[in-house]
Amino acid sequence: MDKDIVDSILEKGQKPISDGHDSQRIWDDGKYVLLYRKVFADKLGIKPEDIPEDMDVHHIDGDRMNNDIDNLMLCTRKAHDNLELMLDPHIYDPK
Repeated sequence: MDKDIVDSILEKGQKPISDGHDSQRIWDDGKYVLLYRKVFADKLGIKPEDIPEDMDVHHIDGDRMNNDIDNLMLCTRKAHDNLELMLDPHIYDPK
């Protein structure tokens, strides 16, 4: 596990804030960004806004508070929706 990325982000004295959806946001470069997107972008050596809009960062274990880089994967929005549906069919109401 590579907790160094999360630790280095949080060492700057910032505390993540909840976004109301079991995710955390952090102040970065003049705006709030999702912590897991910041972690993933830092691992790639890019800014969070450089992750293409049509790509999502997926939490492999389903725990949005587990932002360890080993728990994150980049996928298309469609693939992410399919993964979420397979993990929890109740998140999409067929009605």
